[in-house]
Amino acid sequence: MTFDPQALLLIKFICLLTGTSTIAWGLIAQPLKIAPKASMRFSLGNLFVLLGIILNTQRTQAASYFFWFGSDILILLGFVMLRWGTQHLFRLEHSTKFDIAVLTITAVLMLLVPPDVSSERVLASLFSANAAITFILLTKDNFIATKRDTGNRVATAMAIPLIAMAAVFIIRFFIAVLSPEEAPIFIAMYTQEAIPVLWFYVFLALVINIVMIGNALTRLVSKIRILAERDQLTGLWNRRAMQKMLKNTHQRWLKTNEPYSMILLDLDHFKDINDQYGHDAGDRALLTAARLFETVLRENDVLCRYGGEEFLVLLPATDAPSARVVADKLHKILRGNPLNWQGKEVKLYASLGYATIYHGCQPDQLLIQADQAMYLAKSTGRDRICQADIIE
Repeated sequence: MTFDPQALLLIKFICLLTGTSTIAWGLIAQPLKIAPKASMRFSLGNLFVLLGIILNTQRTQAASYFFWFGSDILILLGFVMLRWGTQHLFRLEHSTKFDIAVLTITAVLMLLVPPDVSSERVLASLFSANAAITFILLTKDNFIATKRDTGNRVATAMAIPLIAMAAVFIIRFFIAVLSPEEAPIFIAMYTQEAIPVLWFYVFLALVINIVMIGNALTRLVSKIRILAERDQLTGLWNRRAMQKMLKNTHQRWLKTNEPYSMILLDLDHFKDINDQYGHDAGDRALLTAARLFETVLRENDVLCRYGGEEFLVLLPATDAPSARVVADKLHKILRGNPLNWQGKEVKLYASLGYATIYHGCQPDQLLIQADQAMYLAKSTGRDRICQADIIE
């Protein structure tokens, strides 16, 4: 096939973009080791697209499974790799079986027609249908993941290039099926008529990789935020994060007059566990307590490792009687589930103090009162619950 010089130049530029992206993502995966599994799939995705385009440029009038069938399957596999990379990056449920099944069905249907120019429209329609499905599902994965970390507006902006790519392949499919006279513009890559579409492919090849880089940065920022706001041992919120949430809860109380409460608890005789069984046993006791507490709290309750063996529970929309009920649950579940450490049963107990917001009280004051109630529980025998006194 004779290529239009400008079309050939644009194809070379697309190859340059995908080739550079292959190397860049490979370097991000190794040696930088930034999201290595996801980055390696992004690298392979660009590599497969690059190889597919190169094979596409070698097509002639003669039949060839290598140049016709192989080219399309490689490019489609590259698109699938982009989806798998996104799923690895954001720890989404993997769609490997489904994607392989769709790709296999597409490949079988392609093999039913001759691998030459006489089947160009049929091959283009099958290719476009598969690509459209992949980009629609990739858009869904990307939107769900980025919305969780950045919100609706940013997630929508990052999904637009993927939606555009899906739309291009949907249009390409219908033109290949319904408009034979216009098909060469959207199907063939070597003609002068294909130049506007090739420019669009150049733009999308660039923007989609920018979106993938944005995804990687979003995930990296999310991890940094988690490290800054989460306790490394238990995975619970730390004191810094709790202070922020407490401030927001207090502002809501001022606006709606909806009370909130907090429970401060301290594991009893924790030093004895460390001294008798070792610090590993102490860490396991903290982890056990954290997991037990999570089972009795509501979804909107906030559990924090406040420091050492102290935990703080923030209870939005909770008055004093309801806070007492939650404290009883925390106390009971801890007492009823001793730690099994190297075949030995280690009893876990806690002293709890709770306080409920009231007019004229500030968050810091409420924390002090919960802390005083907790120490009252400790000083009067431990393994009990005390309510803070309201200081007018």
